[in-house]
Amino acid sequence: MTWPTGTILEEDELISNLDDYASSLQVDAILVLGGGVPSSPKDPPTYVKNRCDVVAKLIHAFQERTTTNNGGHHPSVVCLSAGTAHLPQYITPHNGLPLWESTASAAYLMQHPTYPIPEKHMFVETTSYDTISNAFFTRSTFTDINGWKKIIVVTNEFHIHRTKAIFDWIFSVPNTESGPSPNYELFYLSCNNVGLSNEAVEARRSHEKRGETNVLENLAKQYTTLKSVLGFLTTNHDFYAANKLVRQSMGDGNIEKRSGNLLKLSYGQRQSADSSSGSSLIQDGKIVVSVDGRYEHDKEN
Repeated sequence: MTWPTGTILEEDELISNLDDYASSLQVDAILVLGGGVPSSPKDPPTYVKNRCDVVAKLIHAFQERTTTNNGGHHPSVVCLSAGTAHLPQYITPHNGLPLWESTASAAYLMQHPTYPIPEKHMFVETTSYDTISNAFFTRSTFTDINGWKKIIVVTNEFHIHRTKAIFDWIFSVPNTESGPSPNYELFYLSCNNVGLSNEAVEARRSHEKRGETNVLENLAKQYTTLKSVLGFLTTNHDFYAANKLVRQSMGDGNIEKRSGNLLKLSYGQRQSADSSSGSSLIQDGKIVVSVDGRYEHDKEN
């Protein structure tokens, strides 16, 4: 079985022909995109767990091929995302610090019930808060530096087309106008949308379609070097532009309020109250715990 560069492969197709794909494809790294607020330090949202489960099976197939062939290459696995702009972050109870989405995904993979991934092959990216910054910080802090050129990008079906538009853009531009082409080969894996209602998936698809259109028709045409993408992030992005971050810290422009409830479900918001979930933010120097969409002061920071 062949997986042409730049194409999207569906989970069911991969799993049905897992050994064939593992035998025919050699990659340097697999990127597992974050997808929302974890429910515990080792429990990402259900649909993100599914991404991890598929990656664990694929890594196991690569390992089997390596053992059979008395050699071969074990790809690195990089879990992405610090958090999401749509919901408060999980706060770990024992130290009051945010739990990165990528940390929860890595913990789940390293402790996978069937195919645990050795920690020496696991990495976490802890700077990004959306798909554009997923791509930018992964390239600038991992793939460019390590020389990883053949990469599988893994997310859910509802997210795959905007993800492809963004990674195709960010991973194709030179560092500067006179710089060489980065020559990446990207493969996209679309995992099933488990754990979400049809209404939540449709809300997310609509959101993603608008974002994909903006990337293809505007951003990718305007920002044509990695340096200019950094300029975009540090001047226009809510989570990286200094002036916007300052205004948000003063309570001006609450990003979290912009997203509807259905959309928030696809970013990790749970449908029922769960006081043990740890979904929290900081207000007035205190940790605030979210209980079914309401916030109550819990303890001093």
